[in-house]
Amino acid sequence: MKNLHLDYENRPRKYGVTPDDLKAMQQRRIEAAERRQAEAAENERRAVALGEAFRVLKGEA
Repeated sequence: MKNLHLDYENRPRKYGVTPDDLKAMQQRRIEAAERRQAEAAENERRAVALGEAFRVLKGEA
């Protein structure tokens, strides 16, 4: 006998990704990339400041 999935309880479940979900995931990816980029820039700024501080301590500046 062929299963036509006419009964609600035994129907195939569809848990696909909706277009709104895709937009939200893309937005989270963009925000995460911006956050990583800002953290990298801040780390670079701190490294330069630390290098300057070491030069001052060493007496080169």
